Amino acid sequence: MTGVAVRELDRMLPHRVHALRRECAVDLTFGGPLDAGGGSVTIRHLDGNLGQTLRHVRVRRGSGLGGKALAQRRPVVVRDYLSTPHIVHAYDHAVAPERVGAVLALPVRLDGDVAGLVYLARRDSLPLGDRTAARAAAAVRSLERDLAIELEVRRRLAEGSSAALRDTRALGDVLSELEAAIELVADQSARQRLHQVCEGLLNFVTGSGRPREPGARGPLSKREVEVLEHVAAGASNNDIAAELGLMPNTVKAYLRSVMRKLGAENRTHAVWLARTSRLID
Repeated sequence: MTGVAVRELDRMLPHRVHALRRECAVDLTFGGPLDAGGGSVTIRHLDGNLGQTLRHVRVRRGSGLGGKALAQRRPVVVRDYLSTPHIVHAYDHAVAPERVGAVLALPVRLDGDVAGLVYLARRDSLPLGDRTAARAAAAVRSLERDLAIELEVRRRLAEGSSAALRDTRALGDVLSELEAAIELVADQSARQRLHQVCEGLLNFVTGSGRPREPGARGPLSKREVEVLEHVAAGASNNDIAAELGLMPNTVKAYLRSVMRKLGAENRTHAVWLARTSRLID
């Protein structure tokens, strides 16, 4: 697991831990990224906690509920954390003050490896039911997808930066593709941060330190023009996806990127602006 991946996950976790508690209607959520060396996870982010005993706890692989999830690379749940015989109770001193009962630990995975852990816990006598577990698993999958997209965007920016320095038009195409991918990221703060990275690179290459007008991110990419031409012909997102071999959500992402570049309020406005600028027929 690279240091970049761990740092990005650490940056994304505070918001996700907070959202996870709300979405799953539990009393406590917490988590942390993988430590250097990969043998442990340090709890850094909490929501709903009564105190600070869990913060900075280092959960070692194979030890405790999270350590078991880390070692087995799968979710692990217990109905009563302090009394269960199925885990090593190495962290009871930190868990007991939070007065939790049922606890679910889920690994956050990237390319098959564990990048961190998140936990859900209740303080009453009720178990964490299947519906809660399913919501938690969906939230973690969303986090994993957003992390993978963010890292891929950064990788492509790094690989393409030297070539883009020699060819600003090629850079425009690369950034268009990346911005469409960024729109698939669920986390709003992550999307904003990645758009800022793209904008900063474009400003650097073009030598412009001045603020850009809305929609002044450069020309539309070939794929964005294709999508917009189909919109102009009256095609639905599903029709466009089938014609171009894309997913419907990807088509939506391209259209959001087009509207942002053109400063359009909706898809009809985008078509009108593109025709006015002779970007499409």
